[in-house]
Amino acid sequence: MEFCAGGELFDFIAISGAFKESLARYYFKQFMEGLDYCHSKGVTHRDLKPENILLDSNYIIKIADFGFAAPIEGRDGKGYLKTKLGTMNYMAPEIHLK
Repeated sequence: MEFCAGGELFDFIAISGAFKESLARYYFKQFMEGLDYCHSKGVTHRDLKPENILLDSNYIIKIADFGFAAPIEGRDGKGYLKTKLGTMNYMAPEIHLK
């Protein structure tokens, strides 16, 4: 894995505070492009959170920690991922209802 001298997005936000809209759009676009690339390769991350979004020395986003990654079509090819994985505080509320 490449060294990301900028650290985690979580720490960057904690130190810098809220982003200006232009900077937030810049990072959001990078994040969406990275996520689109993963999905185009048939991979879903399953644990996206600010701690797993790293910044390199040029402050370019790198998505990290694919430990819970799985095929988008599911392990059985039916399009469902049945296990509840990830970080509880970052999960969508409806996942907790199951």
